[in-house]
Amino acid sequence: MAHAAGTSARAHRLIGLLAALLLAAATALAFGRVFLGVATTMKLLGVAVAAACLAVAFERRSLLLSTVASAIGLAIAVGVIVFPASTWYGLPTTDTLRAALDAAALVGEQAKIQAAPAEPIGPLLLAAVVSLWAAVFSAHALAFRAGSPLLGLVPPVALVAFADTVLEEFVKPLYGVLFLAAALLIVFADGLARVQGWGPVWSSARRGVAGSAGRGARRLGLTALGAAFLAPILIPGFGSKAVIDFGTPADGAIAIDPFVSIQHSLTQQKPVEVFRVTTSQPEYLRLVALPDFDGVLWKPSTEEGAVVGADDLLPARDDPVDLTEPVVIDVTANLAQNWVPTPYPVSTVAIPGRTVRFNPDTGTTFVDHPLERGESYAVTASVFRPTADDLRNARTEAPLESGKYTYTPAGLEEVETLARRWTEGVADNDFDKAYAIQQHLRNGSFTYTVDTSLHGGTTSIIDFLTVSKAGFCQQFSTAMAVMLRKLQIQARVVVGFAIGDRIPETGQYSIMTDAAHSWVEVYFPGWGWMPFEPTPTRVNPVTTAYTAPAPTCQGAGCPGTDEPVTGGEGGSVAGPGGKQRGRIESDPRLGTPPPSIAAPPAVTPDEPAIGARTALVIAFAVGMLYLLVVPPIRALRRRIRLRGAAAEPRRLILVTYEQFTERAAGLGLGRGSGETLEEYRRKVMDTGYLSDGHLDRLTRLTTAAAYSSHEPDGEQADAAGVAAEIAIREIKRAVGPTKWLVGLYRRR
Repeated sequence: MAHAAGTSARAHRLIGLLAALLLAAATALAFGRVFLGVATTMKLLGVAVAAACLAVAFERRSLLLSTVASAIGLAIAVGVIVFPASTWYGLPTTDTLRAALDAAALVGEQAKIQAAPAEPIGPLLLAAVVSLWAAVFSAHALAFRAGSPLLGLVPPVALVAFADTVLEEFVKPLYGVLFLAAALLIVFADGLARVQGWGPVWSSARRGVAGSAGRGARRLGLTALGAAFLAPILIPGFGSKAVIDFGTPADGAIAIDPFVSIQHSLTQQKPVEVFRVTTSQPEYLRLVALPDFDGVLWKPSTEEGAVVGADDLLPARDDPVDLTEPVVIDVTANLAQNWVPTPYPVSTVAIPGRTVRFNPDTGTTFVDHPLERGESYAVTASVFRPTADDLRNARTEAPLESGKYTYTPAGLEEVETLARRWTEGVADNDFDKAYAIQQHLRNGSFTYTVDTSLHGGTTSIIDFLTVSKAGFCQQFSTAMAVMLRKLQIQARVVVGFAIGDRIPETGQYSIMTDAAHSWVEVYFPGWGWMPFEPTPTRVNPVTTAYTAPAPTCQGAGCPGTDEPVTGGEGGSVAGPGGKQRGRIESDPRLGTPPPSIAAPPAVTPDEPAIGARTALVIAFAVGMLYLLVVPPIRALRRRIRLRGAAAEPRRLILVTYEQFTERAAGLGLGRGSGETLEEYRRKVMDTGYLSDGHLDRLTRLTTAAAYSSHEPDGEQADAAGVAAEIAIREIKRAVGPTKWLVGLYRRR
């Protein structure tokens, strides 16, 4: 590289090295934001610095030799950063090459499905390392070999622009300033070989470059840096989402791509209606089964099955079964996939003018092209539901498709340990183990929230189960399915829509995009794939027939046993082993027999009985005592709990909200176990009892206390208490004194 007068060749090389390193670092830091975790950004920073150093080291060699050396360095970087287990003391091997080729084949698919910031899985990290290395090497070659610094900035600019496009966050001026400083240094280094307007880099003058550089050049550089810092803030639209949205279909069709679009559908500010369902028994609408799991992504089957007619009984069960009344589904938005939403297990599908296909292995229904707004179709489903005992007694068979549904990749040993701990002491059958895991996720210390950075991948699964314990349906269903597979229980994830809101005028159910949901199906021989619901905020009506706890007491005298309790004519007939036959039937909802009814004990004639008047007096005294004592005890309990939480504003806000819901429950406005904070707020506001925004303020403060990483202060805790008290007073005034008095004693 030539140099200007007053500077040495060594100085030029140092300037070039500094410029290349700064450009590489700025590009790596800005591009590294597309991945979760600082560790990945630091790895990419190391890759960029290594590429820049190698390019500068071979700067005076031929372009061919420099390219070969850079390719060798890239191969080593891929092995060390992406596939370290396949290398031999850091050197790539044939295993590294095979792993890289396999990952490269998945780059396009993973890039389409994963949302930024994404977990650094193999295919995406491979693409990042290769693209970053190529950008740094080509930038140096164009800027210093070809003498085109502006053209040399194009590859790094592309990576930085890509990161800003895919990330839904505010623009961070710091990255722009750092990158522009690197770009100016590149131009400065190139200018040393062309003009002398910048002056010598080092000279005998005490003021050095600051004093000898042209005044106009200094002003230009400072102005450019200032503009880089202020321009993003001053430009209209600062902080809005990217102009190009890679995850949204251009035609506005609704896409449910597992699992990215589910989170998008749940978090979008204005949900869109997808279907209207006419049915007497609302159920989940099952869209597609995802049987294949590669450690990051659940993927559907590529086989679409055989063509079926409108009157064909689909092979959802081995034996003929009773069917529901036809469920009519009106499509109110264009869909982007060929899957047909249906109740489960679907038995018949009739879509006018469409070729319908059905895959019995996955239970998924397809059409020739995606459903469109204005179409309507009718389906029926099986009404036969197995009981818990039916599933407990399901016979054992060889795994389906050579163990496809129990496969999990390496790196999930901690999940297996946790699954065995959760099912310790549970009866040795697939149903009770699946139920135990489901209930642990639903009734344990796990929280439903769509505000999570967790995505797919083994790291996110372990983090969800052991650290954050908060997520939405993707995390709950993935965790349960993987835990079941680690116990050698055949499981898969399915995607569809939960029950929508009923439209009073038409009696239909409106299914919006925020009803997009995923759950788990477990295979039971003789019964097929049965759904389980691990997400705390959802209730699947299909599961109510069998999701009940296993009996813990066995033998005569235990509730739920089928030992004979009567004899003689008209009594039950004991079968082999003294078991009763034909008298006590299973409860179809719980799946366990009802408790045996014993005959009441005989009253001896000489046992003193309590007189009617005495009994009446005692009952009156107990009632009065209850009326006098219960309200003060409840009020005292509330004060004690508030005082115990007063030292921690976050806990105080949560306790305040919990007490508000308890008091509101006494007034007929209880919060359901599956209701989110926002759903409960809407339900209360729909009554018309509140108008001043106090419940809105309480809900907002509670949401922040429950999910925000920022600690609330005492003022916010006081504001929550005031809002809760005023809201309760308004509800009391609205419901009237009678209901208010009853609420003092109503069980909550």
